[in-house]
Amino acid sequence: MKLLQNYDSVNELKRFLNENNFAMSRRFGQNFLVSPGGRKKILSLLNPVEHEQIWEIGPGLGALTHELVKRSGMLTVFEIDHGFIRYLNEAFGNNPCFTLVGGDAVKTWESWSVEHQKPDKIVGNLPYNSASAIISSFIEHEFIPDAMVYTVQKEMGERMTAQPGSRNYSSFSMLCQFRCDIQDAGDLKPGAFYPSPDVVSKIVVMKPHRKYQDIDVTLYTSFTHDLFLSRRKKIRNNIKRGKLSRIFLPEQVSAALEYAGIVEDDRGETIDPARAAAAVSYLQKTLSNKG
Repeated sequence: MKLLQNYDSVNELKRFLNENNFAMSRRFGQNFLVSPGGRKKILSLLNPVEHEQIWEIGPGLGALTHELVKRSGMLTVFEIDHGFIRYLNEAFGNNPCFTLVGGDAVKTWESWSVEHQKPDKIVGNLPYNSASAIISSFIEHEFIPDAMVYTVQKEMGERMTAQPGSRNYSSFSMLCQFRCDIQDAGDLKPGAFYPSPDVVSKIVVMKPHRKYQDIDVTLYTSFTHDLFLSRRKKIRNNIKRGKLSRIFLPEQVSAALEYAGIVEDDRGETIDPARAAAAVSYLQKTLSNKG
């Protein structure tokens, strides 16, 4: 297979896809970053250096990969599309610093990580239909490297950085901010991609802040899920119907909320990660005392 030479040319990319019978899959949310400025910015934010282990999620045809494999100590890419897997192996497979893991990253990264070194950094132009699952999976498994740089749908990026009380604030916001500081690194217009998506994209940078280290992420996730079980309902009503009601007595949950300074008549969107973590800390002690 003749390798793609110019990642900046939409016409060359179209011709390459047609000549090699690559069918774009909406199911995988495939959009290639053709903006050299966008790639330069992502690489600058990631700042890969020669001794680092880097993971790339969804490399596609290697627009970032061809730079990452030169700058990092070891590059592992996760790709789901069989055609792109074949191309990536031909383009980079002879490089000893390159490893490809085929399949859905959400389903493959954990088993891969068991026998391999944890990456220093993760980067990815994440498919719009699976970005939250990928990010949540890493956080929920406490698998957080020194930096993660993702391109996501703008709406999702705004949820990740949203503050309590805003319309974009959600349980996903609370999960992301529970383990990381989130930087909004700017937008990428639809024209930065081929095919052009119907939405604007956003670059986000995630770095661990190492707060709340003693707080169990599973219990925290259950708590925040309960807070937003019904966005319009008060915390008291959501907690009664949520996951915590199957683990704790109502008076235990009420005591945890009071300890954290959370008013039961408020709504979940008003609660910041610090107070949620305090409530979960109280509940953890309740469980340990029970044991």
